[in-house]
Amino acid sequence: MVVRGLFLLSLLVMVFLCSIPATVGAQVARRFGQVPKDSLLAPSLSNRKVLQFDRLIEDMGTLYESDTVRVIDFAFTNVSDTAVTVTKVSTYCGCTAAEFDEKSIPAGGRSKITVRYNPRGREGTVDTGAFVYTSLSGRRPVAKLTLRGNVVDDDEWSHLPYVAGDLKFKRKQVSFKNGRIVSRIPCANVGTRPMKLYSELLPEYATFATEPQVLQPGVEGDMVISIKPELLPGDTTGSLSFFIVISGAGGTPSSRTIKAVIE
Repeated sequence: MVVRGLFLLSLLVMVFLCSIPATVGAQVARRFGQVPKDSLLAPSLSNRKVLQFDRLIEDMGTLYESDTVRVIDFAFTNVSDTAVTVTKVSTYCGCTAAEFDEKSIPAGGRSKITVRYNPRGREGTVDTGAFVYTSLSGRRPVAKLTLRGNVVDDDEWSHLPYVAGDLKFKRKQVSFKNGRIVSRIPCANVGTRPMKLYSELLPEYATFATEPQVLQPGVEGDMVISIKPELLPGDTTGSLSFFIVISGAGGTPSSRTIKAVIE
């Protein structure tokens, strides 16, 4: 009898729970913090046209972890038919902060939102930004501002200790011993533009080239120094040395000079 009573009680509770309206259930969920995370991280945008931004996406390119905070301004126009105030700019990454003017913007008026991005400790792909809320949009943002880019570790090229402009390379001296006629120096283009290296005023018995011929940004290669034994001076005794001054990379002449020794 007791068992039957418990069964009937359980059945009544189930019927009661199933009869609760969905809206009430949602309220209970919110009350206990069960709102889906994606609705907080990526809320749906308002359908009302309020602010017209000059651009919504900023490609920051390649950043280093030691770079200073990147500051980006997103300018906009109030395209609604009434004055509006930016009430909140919600960033969704601790690396990002936003600033805005809280003054009322008349219809047709201009203003901007400043977003600051700190790359420190953020190695990897950047895809972050902020949601913009106004006095006319209620709980739904009117725009999503996006920052994109790539943060690289400052030590990515630590194996190439010498620097000449946007060129980093392994060593500043090469030697040719025991009939060796080719020497390679690992290098990398750490800049943002393709790089083609060359060297002028070489002695007739030496050549300089790179593999590949054009170093793309962020790409490693080799500087190749070769000797033509048949053109070496015939009266040379002991060792013979000459200098290679690299062009096409920037930097001071001393930073891009390599010494070659033939023994």
